Amino acid sequence: MRSHTGWQKWGALCFSLGGLQYLLAEKLSALSWVNPRYSYSQNYISDLGIPFRSPLHNLMNSGFAIEGVLFFIACWLLRHNFNGIGRVVFIATGLIHAVGGVMIALFHSGGETTGLTLHQVGAVMAIAGGNLCLITVGCVMCFNAGFRRYGALSLILGCLGLLCMVTLTYNIFPIGIIERASVYPITLWQILTGLGLLINSRRA
Repeated sequence: MRSHTGWQKWGALCFSLGGLQYLLAEKLSALSWVNPRYSYSQNYISDLGIPFRSPLHNLMNSGFAIEGVLFFIACWLLRHNFNGIGRVVFIATGLIHAVGGVMIALFHSGGETTGLTLHQVGAVMAIAGGNLCLITVGCVMCFNAGFRRYGALSLILGCLGLLCMVTLTYNIFPIGIIERASVYPITLWQILTGLGLLINSRRA
């Protein structure tokens, strides 16, 4: 990406911190389950945010919301690395991801409602928006001679995440595994992107 300003360094920090605090909140919330124990392969991620089921539900829901907000702040601060439609889509998909994360935190799963719930809408927005943001970055960076590998990685992770999100509806794989395969590409990408930008800025 282009030369790093102070704002870009803050954007990089927001990306990395958002992903790291999310993983920490998820791990601590999972460890708080005793009877039954939480299963990363069989339980939904959102199970960790259900008030009557998860002891540290407030921690997990805070993790959802904070990750979403920091993701969008990072996109906004780093927007000058893109031009034209690429910048618009980068910001828009980051915002969709952020709104989805906040909705997941506010509207919990596990209720007795029928039909499409606000929690499900938020989950689709968070997963689809995040992975589309990765694909947007990948499409732009693949045309940048200095960042083609990074662009390819972004494209691969984003496409993998979207494919796994679609697979969620077919119940082919254990739900916890396939859901995380749709979410973790976003988390991994934002952590690596943030760290990479911070390292490059120090070298510069």
